[in-house]
Amino acid sequence: MNVVMVGQFWFPRGSANACRVRNLALGLRRKGARVHVITMVPRPAGSGDRSRHGGGDYEGISYECAAPLTAAVSGWRDADRTVPRLRGRLRDKVRWFAGLYAATPLARRRLRDRIARRQCDLVFVYDRSALRMTPLVRLCRASRVPCVLDVTETSEQSGHGMGPLYWDYLAGARLAPRLFDGLTVITTGLEALYRARGCARTLVLPAVEEWPPASPPAPTGNAEFRLAYVGSLMPRDAPESLLDIVRLVAARGPAVPLDVIGHYEGTERGRRFAERCAADPVLSRLVRCLGTLSDARLAERLAGADGLVLTRRDAATEVLSFPTRLAEYLRCGRPVFVSAVGDVPRYVRDGHEAVLLDPHDPGRSASAIAGVVRSADRGAAIGRAGREAGARAFDRDVHAARLLEFAAGLGAGGAR
Repeated sequence: MNVVMVGQFWFPRGSANACRVRNLALGLRRKGARVHVITMVPRPAGSGDRSRHGGGDYEGISYECAAPLTAAVSGWRDADRTVPRLRGRLRDKVRWFAGLYAATPLARRRLRDRIARRQCDLVFVYDRSALRMTPLVRLCRASRVPCVLDVTETSEQSGHGMGPLYWDYLAGARLAPRLFDGLTVITTGLEALYRARGCARTLVLPAVEEWPPASPPAPTGNAEFRLAYVGSLMPRDAPESLLDIVRLVAARGPAVPLDVIGHYEGTERGRRFAERCAADPVLSRLVRCLGTLSDARLAERLAGADGLVLTRRDAATEVLSFPTRLAEYLRCGRPVFVSAVGDVPRYVRDGHEAVLLDPHDPGRSASAIAGVVRSADRGAAIGRAGREAGARAFDRDVHAARLLEFAAGLGAGGAR
């Protein structure tokens, strides 16, 4: 099968959405599909990509960038990020968003060429914009090529109701049942939501990760039990609750240091977080804000941690979405402490494959962490079982095979 993946993501490297597309693409290739990727995200100025179409070959997957060259922006701090840090530059913001929408006719033209050459049997779309998606889907409909939309979050996560992007994404969510032949969704909550809207053909694809065989990780040798959090301190990760838990664990003993890693430097939320830590004598001693790390240094930090923590708020948007970092954490083989929100309890059992935290009670969460810290093996058995559970639930090859089987049963005629 020839699969074309198109939408708003950078490829082959980037943030969470780019990783999801990349892992699915690699899984599809391993299952025998020929995969071509068309990214509609403007590439960063200084990315080093000088090819005409901003593309190439990545582990047997061909790819190209359909965004116009004039949309490249200079405000990128990290060329791997899908969304740039524009630092308030109005011109760069205009070029960026204009590039996102100007990419649509270019992507449509390249998709049309592949269909004409009979190099496209399935189109997999990762996007939320009605204005960007509709021309692509209409082309597929006219060409009788099945088209599947991948949904990982609700339109409410795109911003406030006063912004044009919000309304564009909301329109995309409303149109999906009439546009697409099928939907893949990241949670059972989203599946129920779209089925209620008329999408009968849906497939739940949770986190999708590479899961190579690996030996159990060796003990870190840390005298103290050290936790690590990876994220950008967004409200969905309940950073205030995370700090409350660290303080409560320290009050009950033993104190547990926390490394905070992620893209939060230069943001208001990052500043507030750092100020709260500095003003508190306990937190200032235990919390280290490491900021953005390279892939190699991130892997080193995770390997050196005794446990990995991910707090989540219990809100509608988080219930419907899924923390893909859970799969990344489980793959490390360390004990994982994660809030029991949404689909998380479907994949890991509390006290066996992870430690599920109460999103409403920092005290109970602190007690759960302290119990593992004081245990004889410091959670090593939970870490090993968690890695095995992750392999069963999130292996990209397994989900790629499910996607191909799902696509084989679709016809170009709408998700209903």
